[in-house]
Amino acid sequence: MRVLKALLRPNWTKVFVALLLFALFLSAQVQGYAFSQFGPKPRLYDLLSPLALWPAAVMIFGPIHALMKAVDVLPPQPLYYVASAVYSLILGWVFVFAHQRGGFRIYRPGRLALPLIPIAVVFVLAHTWPESNALSGVSLAVSGVVFSAAMLAGYLYLVFCLVRGLGRSAWWTARWGRARL
Repeated sequence: MRVLKALLRPNWTKVFVALLLFALFLSAQVQGYAFSQFGPKPRLYDLLSPLALWPAAVMIFGPIHALMKAVDVLPPQPLYYVASAVYSLILGWVFVFAHQRGGFRIYRPGRLALPLIPIAVVFVLAHTWPESNALSGVSLAVSGVVFSAAMLAGYLYLVFCLVRGLGRSAWWTARWGRARL
């Protein structure tokens, strides 16, 4: 029961990760305009076009894409956004919970530097956009590899934390369960 309460208890970290995942989804939807070229161009399209967020979003939101294709409802857009928001919330909650249960402890200097890493990557990529098309292509390729690798590493870390957390829980249950008998 304590584990379920810890999983469902909201905190700022869980909300931030969920909002970050939903922002990734919305950014990928804006970049999806490049494939259809139908209707008015989204406002953020020019800003997001040099970043390859779409492959990473397809990797992380694959279950939602499959679910929406299987359901095949008539007005798909509102349901699609609601389903991806709920999926972002659940995935963010589970990721932070798994990290708290079985993840690595990141010490204070590392915790302070973590938010600077994506800012530095975006800053470096942003300075290659206006110069030429060749550098813009390089930034698109590099950002695609970086974001896809980050999503794959996130999935692998989530599985590692879940397995390690379950192992710890089983060990504590076995240890204290025998002592009480």
